[in-house]
Order: sequence, then C-alpha cells, then structure tokens
Amino acid sequence: MKNITYLLLLLLTAAACTPADRKLVIGVSQCSEDIWREKQNRELKTGQYLYDNVKLRFASARDNDQKQVEQINRFIDEPVDLLIVSPNQVNTISTVIDKAYARGIPVILFDRKTDSKNYTAFMGADNFEIGKTMGTLIANTLNGRGKVVEIMGLKGSSPAIERHRGFAEALQRYPGITLITSEQGDWTEQSGEQAMRKVLDEASDVDVVFGQNDRLAMGARRTVQAELPDRAVRYFGVDGLPGKDGGIVAVKNGLMTATYIYPTHGTELMQLAMNILERKPYRRENRLQSAIVTKNNADVLLMQYTELEKQSRNIDLLHRQVDTYFDRLNSQKTTIAMAVALILILIFSAIMLYRTTLMKSRLNDELLHRNDELQRLSHEIEEMTQAQLTFFTNVSHELRTPLTLIADPVQRLAADATITGERHELLSLASRNVGVLMQLVNDILDFRKVQNGKMSLRLSHFSLSEAITAWTRDFTAAAARHDITLTLHTDPETDYSITADRDKLMRVFGNLMSNALKYTPAGGKIDVTTGRTDDGQLRFSVSDTGMGIDADELPKVFERFFQTRHSTGGTGIGLALVKAFTELHHGQVTVQSEKGQGTAFTVTLPVTQQGALAEDAAEAASAPFTAPAEAEPTTLTAAFAALNDETEGKETVLVIDDNADVRAYVRSVLGGKYTVTEADNGRAGLETARREVPDLVVCDVMMPVMDGLEFTNELKNDTATSHIPVVLLTARTLDDQRIEGYQQGADAYITKPFTAKVLMARVENLLRTRQNLRRLYASQSVASTPQTPADAASAAADGFVANSRDQAFIARLRQVIQQNMTDSDLNVEKIGSEIGLGRVQLYRKVKALTGSSPVELLRTARLQRARTLILTTDKTISEIAYEVGFTAPSYFAKCFKDEFGMAPGEVRQE
Repeated sequence: MKNITYLLLLLLTAAACTPADRKLVIGVSQCSEDIWREKQNRELKTGQYLYDNVKLRFASARDNDQKQVEQINRFIDEPVDLLIVSPNQVNTISTVIDKAYARGIPVILFDRKTDSKNYTAFMGADNFEIGKTMGTLIANTLNGRGKVVEIMGLKGSSPAIERHRGFAEALQRYPGITLITSEQGDWTEQSGEQAMRKVLDEASDVDVVFGQNDRLAMGARRTVQAELPDRAVRYFGVDGLPGKDGGIVAVKNGLMTATYIYPTHGTELMQLAMNILERKPYRRENRLQSAIVTKNNADVLLMQYTELEKQSRNIDLLHRQVDTYFDRLNSQKTTIAMAVALILILIFSAIMLYRTTLMKSRLNDELLHRNDELQRLSHEIEEMTQAQLTFFTNVSHELRTPLTLIADPVQRLAADATITGERHELLSLASRNVGVLMQLVNDILDFRKVQNGKMSLRLSHFSLSEAITAWTRDFTAAAARHDITLTLHTDPETDYSITADRDKLMRVFGNLMSNALKYTPAGGKIDVTTGRTDDGQLRFSVSDTGMGIDADELPKVFERFFQTRHSTGGTGIGLALVKAFTELHHGQVTVQSEKGQGTAFTVTLPVTQQGALAEDAAEAASAPFTAPAEAEPTTLTAAFAALNDETEGKETVLVIDDNADVRAYVRSVLGGKYTVTEADNGRAGLETARREVPDLVVCDVMMPVMDGLEFTNELKNDTATSHIPVVLLTARTLDDQRIEGYQQGADAYITKPFTAKVLMARVENLLRTRQNLRRLYASQSVASTPQTPADAASAAADGFVANSRDQAFIARLRQVIQQNMTDSDLNVEKIGSEIGLGRVQLYRKVKALTGSSPVELLRTARLQRARTLILTTDKTISEIAYEVGFTAPSYFAKCFKDEFGMAPGEVRQE
C-alpha cells in the first residue's frame, strides 16, 4: 500500500506541475557599449516576448577583440543554440566564428561583417550607401565647393571601411569639394575630439566635418568650438538615435546639420533568429532601409520615437504583470493539486486498510499460485528459445545435407574421364552453383554466430593504408559510371601497420562504400580518409554528399534489420555487420549526417589484437594485389620455343564476365574449337589480354571494377593488343548503346539472350577476317614497299580492312628492320625496344598479324636484301653477308639456299 500511495502522489503532482519545455538559448555578442546598442538590446528583449521558449544571453566586448573571442568561446562551450555577433573588426574574430559555424551553431552577423564566409545570415544597413548618401548631401549643402574633413570609426571595422568608400566615391563627382583628410577614430566622442585636434594642427579652413557616427561628429564640434570659436563649421553624422544625447536631438537643436538614421531593428533581428531555429524560410543577406534626419523632420521623428518608447514601456509593464499572474496561477494550481492529492491519499489509504484485512490470506494464496505460474512460464519460454535455436541449426544442417548429397555425385561425375566436352562443363557449372548455395548457408550461420557472440577473428599483419587504397581503387569505375568523384586522402608519413582480420575489414569498407554509392546522386562526391587518432589508434572514414539521414533515424542505423524510410532495397543487416565486425576488433564505428548535406561513417581500430596470426591469413595479407610477373626464359631460343608451343593448335578466346555461370556457358559453346581463358572483370581481363595476347575477346558490358566499354577502349588503344577483335555481350539493346560500343572499338555487338550458333558464327567470322588480314600482311615482306592504295582496295574487296593502328605498327616494324638490318646484333629485344613492346608482346603481336615470328621476318628481310645486292652489285658473297647482318658467310649461304632454293653464287650466274 505504501508504494501505491507514493505512486498516486507522484502522478497527481506531475499532473499539477507541468514542466516547462527546454528553452532555446541565443547568445548576443556586442562589440561595444553605447546608446545604439542599448536600444538594440531593448528591442531584442521586446521581440523575445513573442516566444516563451527563448532565453537571451548578452555579452559586451567593450571594443576589446580578445575579450570578444573569449566571450564567443564561452557561448560555444555552453553551448548556445544560436549566436548573434557584432564583430569589433573585420578579421579579429573570424577564427572563432568559423569554429562556431563548424560546431553546427547558426551564426547571425549584424551591423558589421568579418572576412569569414562561414555565417548563416547577415542583418544590417548598407554602410557603403550610407557613406555615399552623406557625401552627396554634403556636396549639395556646400553647392559643390568647400573643404571637408572625415572622422572615421574604428580601424579595421567593416562600417568604417564601407562608409569611407561610399563617402569618397560620392565626393569624386564634385571637383570643387576638397577632402582635406580622413582621420581615424574609434567611434567614441573622445576619439572625435582628438582626431579633430590633429586636423586643426594642419588646417583650420574647414567647412564641413563628417563623423562616421554622431559621437565622432559631436566630439569634433567640441574641439572646433574650443579652438576656433568664430569658425562656422557644419557637422554631419550617422546613427540618428533619439534621446538626450542622440543625433536627432542634436540636429533639432542646431548642433548638427544632418544625421543618417542607422537602424537597430532588434525585433526584426529576433524574428530572423527564430526563423533559423524553427527551420522556416529566411534570407541570408538582410539589408535595412533608413532615412536622413534634418532640421525639417527632426521634430516629427522625435515625436514618433517618444510614442514608440511609451508603447515599449507599456509592453514591458504588461509582460511583467502577465509573468506575475502566471506565477500566482501556477502556485495556486500547485496548492490545489496538493490538497486534492492529500485528500485522495487519505481516502485511498482508508479503503486499502479496510481491504487489506479481508484480502491478506487470499493474497498469500494468489502469490503462491502466481509464483508457480511464473516458474512454469519461465520454463516454457526457455524451452521455446531452445527449440527455436535447435530449429535454426537443424534447418541449416538440413540444407547442408542435400547440398552435400548433390555436390558429391556431381564431383564424382566430373572426375569421370569418359565425360568430356560440353557435358563436363555443365557438370562444373552445377558444381559451382552448389558451392554458391553452400556459401549462402554459411553466410546465414555467420550472421547467427554474430548474434550469439561466437564469431572469431582470423588475424594477419598488413598495412591498413595499402588495403584501403586497393579497396578504393576497386570502386573507381563504379563511381565514374555514376558521375561521382571518388577521392582518397591518406598521409604517407603515417605508420598504418595493423594486426586485424583483413577479410572482415574489407567487408566493412565494402559495405560503407556500397551505401555511399547507392545514396550519392550524380555529380556528388565521396571522400575516403585514413589517419591516426590522438591516442594512437587507426581510423578510416567514408563520407558522401548524398541525401543524408533523418535525425530521428540516425541512432538506429546500426540496428539489425533497420531500414530508413528513404532506403532503396537491401536487407537491413549490412550496417549491423559493420558494427559487429568493428566491435570484434575492439573498435568503434560512428556516423554523422545532415539531411540533404551527406553522411560520414568513421571506423576507429586499435593497431593490435590479442591472438595468434592465422597462417593462411598472414600469407594472403603479405601477397601483392597484382599478379606476379611471368618468369623470364633462360635463353632466347627457349622463349620462342615455348611461345611456338603455345600458339600452335587451337586459337585462344578470352571470356570476360563477372557472372561465373555466363563464363561457363560461353566456355561450353566455344571450348570444343578454341582454347578458352577467363577473367571476372574488365581490369583483370585487360591484364590477361596484355600478358597472353589472345586471338579474340568475348566481353560483357556491365561489370564491376572496369566495365566492357572501358576495357575495349583500353585494349584498342594499346599497341600490344590493338589487333585483337572484341565481341561485346550485353542486354543493352538501344541503338545509342550499340553506337557507343562501336565507338569504343568493338568489332561485334551481340545482345542477350543469344544462341550458341550466333555466338559461334560471329567468332568464326571475326577470326576468319583476321586470318585474311594476316595473309595480306604476310604477302607484304618487310623488305618490300608499304601497302599501296591498290592493296588496301583489294583487301577491302575481300571483306576486311586493316586497323589503322595495326597498319602503323607494321610500317614501324618494317622501318626499324630496314634501318638496322646491317647491325648483326639486331634481335627481338632491340626491335621491341624501338617499337615500345616487350619481347613476348612483340612476338605475339607480330605472329598474330603476319603468321611469322619477328626472328623469321628479320631473317627474310636480310635474305631479300642480300638477293637484291647479289643481282645489282659486284660485291663478294662474304661482303654481302656481313652487310645484311649475318656473322658467318657459311650460315648465310645455308639460309639463302633454304629461302630461295639455290646458293648465292648460282643466283649471280643466272
């Protein structure tokens, strides 16, 4: 009963005392103290009356830059919800303004600006226009002739700079007006006196003094009255404040000729601040309008101000009375609620006391019964939980059992030597897909391991920076396809060595990058950054300029199966796995996002982990990302012998597709007639093509890392591979897409779905065309003249046209051989160096184009030159042999007879 009574009291008290909502705090940093700023502060307080949830905090720097920086820093640390700042000078507080803006605190600059562009909004008058207007007014007052002195405000403050520029520009239009000097002050009346004293030391024939505010003008007037009492000088100022010491009264009393009202507009400033805080529309630049005060309108303006002041005092009085009434009302409500609560408690206590006696024994029996029921329910829940876990495990194992029964027979059939060709390929296809299903089951169990806390790390030692660089590179093509700028920022001086599970970190990074690409629009940007924290940990972050995440959803993004309201598919476990894998490393993953601005995920990891390195993981971590270079043959003869073995027999077709089943199907179609090699993306395919130089490439278009169009462009622009025909396979059937494929250099374009006969026919036709082109090149000896237009026309009539890059290659090869034929040391390495290809690439390129090896072409060219010399000169056979590059006349004679069927001497005797 005691607990129930306490609960009733608490509920009644809570109902009677409604807690106030959290107040929004606005910090106001004034650069100085004067009647203008006092008026503005009063207006800000008046504007505050319209908002019950706003609290104003005022601070004045009193013209001290350092003090203003300290005050703004205190506002940032509190923190305030919004800052209103009047900077003392243009550049003195820019850094702290940037700091507040970076912390997400909106900043409104009023009256003055800084040289920082990091502010939310600005409100103030156009100081340039004020200076220009006053300059024009003074010139007209002097009828275009006279001498003028300007007393400027605080050096470095934006109003002083802009008013001076406007004033000087206006006077330039009046050649009869002389601006004697622009003396510096600091907005105070005393500085105006001192500045004017300096002016009178140099010149006393002054007609007009323009003070950049009323106090400067009045200070200058005091100096002139003291030193030149008989001098008639007119005084102009800016601010136009009412009140005893204000500029309007000075104009009315004839102490100043005119002033310019510099508006305070504190209520409008308060409205702008609330629009920003309440996320309502607002303008970033807010220019205030004003007017000139002369003796003609000073009385009217003073009357208006007096009435406004009276209304403002009435509003303040009413506000205080309303606050008093509300305080009394709340006090009365509390008293009444407490009295009602006490009465109810007494009544309830009496009832409960009466009922307690009657129900005590029954309650004991019920408690015993409930305890038994709770124990039974607890046991049932435990059994249900175990049953669910058992069911989950059994299902996974049940899936593994039929998969194993399928996999084993398939593998045994695949091992049967009597099953070959297409049937063997189909068995391999089935075996691979069994493996895919098995991997899906393993993924489910891995996720269950994460839920049960049984997932372990396979540790290796590697460089996090190198890993991130490689992983980022894999997403470059995907980002380019989406017109997204992907940038990596890493410090080469930082030690990025780490002991971790490389595979799990790769999955963490891949998930974050996939999300960034998914939610970043075209033209956006993704930044990947690596670094080290102050406490020695390593970190990497992935930030984008995408749609961002709503603030209410941000705390939930790492929850299992959670998807944001703007998600476009997925299972909702990706970020949960990111968090789980990071925490397995004793690290931390955080997210920052602003709606419409983008999202940044940051992963922080310790550099070491407890546990031994896994041997296979350590080997994988130490392996390079690129395939190792081919081993060099021990001798040139061995190299060409090996290459001859490779090229004899079937022609080679390279199949590139990221879908293993498609690769298997194409291999089953072409494998009976051609030697088929494979690659799973464009970049790997390009490396394979450059290394092995196949006879033809069949390539998918849409692939990760490097797509088929980029691959084709790279292949066709490489001298070593430009001759290789490319067949593009794709589901993209529009004419523009076909045109794009052919523009990149594709030789054929087959759309999906396709039949085996169509593919085989197109491949055979391209290879037949390549053979015709080879015969054309072979018929043109390197010792003969280049291809003539007639040759080209004949080739075109036969159904094929030589690639311009291949023609240039053959011409360059002929030129190199002709120019260096007399060099007995000329070999394949030197020819390749001249052309820009390696030995293996040169051999395969020349063999593919001409059907002969570079060595055979060189020997043929030398023998043809020798035959020409034998028939046209009187040189001896030995002289000719040495001249065409042979080192032994006997070997020359043997080669000559093998080539032409007769000895060199017999040719000369004919």
